[in-house]
Amino acid sequence: MSDDGFHVDLEDIDSCASKLSGDTALASEVSGLVAQSDVGDQSWGIVGLFVKSKYTEMLGDLDDLLGDMRDGLQSGAEKMTACAQTYRDIDTALAEIFNDVLKGGK
Repeated sequence: MSDDGFHVDLEDIDSCASKLSGDTALASEVSGLVAQSDVGDQSWGIVGLFVKSKYTEMLGDLDDLLGDMRDGLQSGAEKMTACAQTYRDIDTALAEIFNDVLKGGK
């Protein structure tokens, strides 16, 4: 193949989509760990009077961030999958056109 033009490696796009989906699962796993890390008020003792509410707020912020990350990774995976499928559809359509031309059709 020459270096002229461009080439799209669909396996690389599929691999990227798969990696993004895997990272989505990782973000969900970390989010589950965040939920487990919030302990009851009594566990904090006297120190909890001063810091527990801030700690709980920060855990909520982290969980929100992980949710946004999960959504973004899932969206990216879906877009990469759609991109690869679009390239495949175009390749198939062009192959059909060339085959028709070679057969003397259309």
